[in-house]
Amino acid sequence: MTVMLQAGWNAEQLRHVIADRPLPNPVRTTVGAIIAARLRAAQAYPPPTSAASPGAAPLDEPFAEAAWERPATAAGARSVTEALTYRALVECAGCGVPATASGEDLCPACLGWPLCRTCPGPTRKRAHPDGDGRCTTCASA
Repeated sequence: MTVMLQAGWNAEQLRHVIADRPLPNPVRTTVGAIIAARLRAAQAYPPPTSAASPGAAPLDEPFAEAAWERPATAAGARSVTEALTYRALVECAGCGVPATASGEDLCPACLGWPLCRTCPGPTRKRAHPDGDGRCTTCASA
């Protein structure tokens, strides 16, 4: 969070990233891991512009320019069901990571998909179990 604050994020924006989306249901990991995943996902984007400072439009659609044009009451006017239905970044229902396997509510790791056999480095991706053992990135390269 310190790095994000130094990069131009403010406390209200970070509070939104951490707390303004519901936890996955059921929670299958620690809340701390979910918060860490949300912060890592947000850190991949530049800080919101000064137009999106507290009191301006809410950050309902994280890091999408259209979010800054929405009225400040848009988030408060949505029901819980509507908020759960629409998520700009769909989180894994198991661990909270901001990505799921296509057509699933879990990420490839929670689904138990095997590691890609051709990915280099320490952060190998997961390969679909019905595929040839390579992740989508390696298969398309």
